[in-house]
Amino acid sequence: MRTAFSVLSLVLLAACASGGRGGAGPGAPSRDLLWRQAHQAMHQDSSRIALAAFQRLAAEHPGTVEGNEARFYLGTLYLDPRNFDATRASEHLELYLAADTVGGRQVRRPEAVRLLSLSRTLVLPCEQRTGALRCEPAVVTRRTPGETVVVRDGDQSAEVARLRREVAERDGTIRELREELQRIRNTLAPRPR
Repeated sequence: MRTAFSVLSLVLLAACASGGRGGAGPGAPSRDLLWRQAHQAMHQDSSRIALAAFQRLAAEHPGTVEGNEARFYLGTLYLDPRNFDATRASEHLELYLAADTVGGRQVRRPEAVRLLSLSRTLVLPCEQRTGALRCEPAVVTRRTPGETVVVRDGDQSAEVARLRREVAERDGTIRELREELQRIRNTLAPRPR
């Protein structure tokens, strides 16, 4: 009896020990496996798979070191031009930094602070950004016979107003020509006798 109790205790202890490291249910990958899959996908340049693995890791293991580190990696992946979403990058980096209640104990804290600043700046409109992140205004060149027009981003409203005036003038000219054509037709039409 004592031996059966000992065996049962060992089985329960083993189950509890592996249950803490496992996933959400039977057959779910462990957090170590998710961690390896996410990093392998990043190294193979498969950001979609890496994003999915890090999101699952962060959602299923939020209080663990891996779950929190997944937030950092999600923030960096969302700053990648292929997945670019500065708002989501900011959210994940803020969650990563917020998990550090002591302050300064996270390994990637300096990088996370700088990346968070970058992502917050990239969310701003171009004119509110500073330094090298300030957008260059779009330049549109329009050529018509005898005229070249260069329009910068800020000058678009003036260009739209000018184009509307041109359209209105041409509509007026067309109306006048139609009226003149009708007058000529009326003049040349045979008169009833």
